[in-house]
Amino acid sequence: MDIPPEVLTATQARFVRRDPQRTVNLERLTAGGPLAAEAPARVEARLTRVGVPLGDAQALVEGQEDLPAVAARLPEDVRHRLERVLGANDLVNVAYLDLARTAARAVGRIVLRDSRGRTVGFGTGWLCSARTILTNHHVLDSMAAAQFSVIEFDYELKPDGTLRERTTFELDPQALFVTSAPLDYSLVAVKGDAGAFGWLPCFGSADKHVLGEALSIVQHPSGKPKQVALRENRLVDRLPDFLHYETDTAPGSSGSPVFNDAWEVVALHHSGVPRTDAQGRPLRRDGTPLKPGDADTDIDWIANEGVRVSRILEDLRSRADLQGNALVAGVLSGTLPPVTEAARASGVVLDLGAVTPGVDGRVTLPVTVQLRVPVAGPAPTPVPAPGAYLDPRDAEVAEAYYTGVDAQADPEALFAALSALLVRTHERRPAYDPARRLYPVVDVWPDGKLRSLYSGREHAPQEFIAADLLTEGRRVALAARENLNVEALEEALPYNCEHVVPQSWFGKQEPMRGDLHHLFACEPGCNSFRGNTPYADFADYGEVVRGDCGKREPGQFEPARGKGAAARATLYFLLRYPGVVRQYGPEELGTLLAWHAADPPGDWERHRNAAIHAAQGNRNPLIDRPGWAARVGFAAGLAR
Repeated sequence: MDIPPEVLTATQARFVRRDPQRTVNLERLTAGGPLAAEAPARVEARLTRVGVPLGDAQALVEGQEDLPAVAARLPEDVRHRLERVLGANDLVNVAYLDLARTAARAVGRIVLRDSRGRTVGFGTGWLCSARTILTNHHVLDSMAAAQFSVIEFDYELKPDGTLRERTTFELDPQALFVTSAPLDYSLVAVKGDAGAFGWLPCFGSADKHVLGEALSIVQHPSGKPKQVALRENRLVDRLPDFLHYETDTAPGSSGSPVFNDAWEVVALHHSGVPRTDAQGRPLRRDGTPLKPGDADTDIDWIANEGVRVSRILEDLRSRADLQGNALVAGVLSGTLPPVTEAARASGVVLDLGAVTPGVDGRVTLPVTVQLRVPVAGPAPTPVPAPGAYLDPRDAEVAEAYYTGVDAQADPEALFAALSALLVRTHERRPAYDPARRLYPVVDVWPDGKLRSLYSGREHAPQEFIAADLLTEGRRVALAARENLNVEALEEALPYNCEHVVPQSWFGKQEPMRGDLHHLFACEPGCNSFRGNTPYADFADYGEVVRGDCGKREPGQFEPARGKGAAARATLYFLLRYPGVVRQYGPEELGTLLAWHAADPPGDWERHRNAAIHAAQGNRNPLIDRPGWAARVGFAAGLAR
């Protein structure tokens, strides 16, 4: 969900006002880490909470002993926690990932709907008890907004790249709806018992974080499947109501929980701090001022801001109208969730034994961690950095990829150099399986949807995944019952996927068939309408009657949309598989180059290129270096 301008402005103002103190904090952190930046009492409390005995914590804070001396006499797990908190060691035990997985299960995607059931936006929220969720006020600002909205759990990718089965709960604002615009939070009841997903208990003690500590965010950026920014944020400033944390990755999503190194919630993420120009205008990542309608992912963020959980709890306790409310009392109790079968399946079991609460209601728990190692299977599809649609490092990756390519070489030599590079770096060759790689990751647009290549119609990724899986099942059943061959089945039951270089042109052979660079989401209707017809330009295209997919005549097809992307994918194919395509000649090459020039690549294709590079190892030069198209002798790639 996009951050409202007033929230963004207030966050920016707070960040600017704290420039002097934050500068001091950063200088001290650079000089000596949290020991130099924090008050001794807070550091002692933090170290004691992570398991360092009070005497050792005092000796370290007071300078009686240095870190190696104190760490040497601690158990290995406590030593690791001590060093992580003080920034001396980023290594974590494997159990850390299991704890993260358990915490992440309680985080869901909020789907905002209007009274007609239409989706109008997305946010992130998380269970803070079995019956309540916490999110931002600017995500759910009223009972009316919550009335028709839902929260989805397990909307995430499995290791094989396909989506998990989601579980959806309606919200119940009539049972509980508490909101605060100044603190930007909303606490809302959920219909039914969502406790099977666990919850993230809230408590407000002062020993949960120190300056310089690494923080993590679990989120649904722009409504996409669940992602995590793992230890990518560093706490740099603490205000009465807010925490500021800097990151090298994209910002957190509205309503996300922010965790310390022990996976305890320390803040409710609500806004980022944008880079601004001399006039105070937020800037896009390309350095231009932000324009109305631009997405949050376009902004050049420099920091994040979260609402302190301790302040949210104080606000809940102070409200006279909430006294005696059982749902609020459940949140304020900070009760840990029981160990469920789902938690056991995730690999984490908490063996509580006998515990005695302290005066503040908190307990110290002995923990036994059991690790479940899954059976080895296909490698997961790599995805961009958590929270990011475009990896900000991809430009550097592309620069390195083309090292040694002489862009000033003659056209034939440049073609040969690029062709050799694409072949050499095509190290991983996934088989054709669009439901696993194309729909959930590669072909997704910035809004989290797919767009049919030729018609532009929008679809949810899970819609195409489910349809293709159903098609696969029908193919298997028909093959068994009717003894049909594979080719007949594919023609009768096509996938929602288009090869811009038709499969019949290369005999459906791998790696061409599964090469992601020329695969695109495309409804079967448009796929079948085009068939294996070559691309062409119709002189009267703008005047003739045509369908949503484009115009087709014998031997010629001009799509209604996607010309630039289709042209670049076809030109890539000529580079990667020279001598295969017999259906094009100089005239068709001219058409493809004209489409490329008229419809240059945007963020969607840059995202595709980076994701495919991660999956296959090679890139499409026409996306990275559009200007090279006019210099390359593509005729060398045609069959002679």
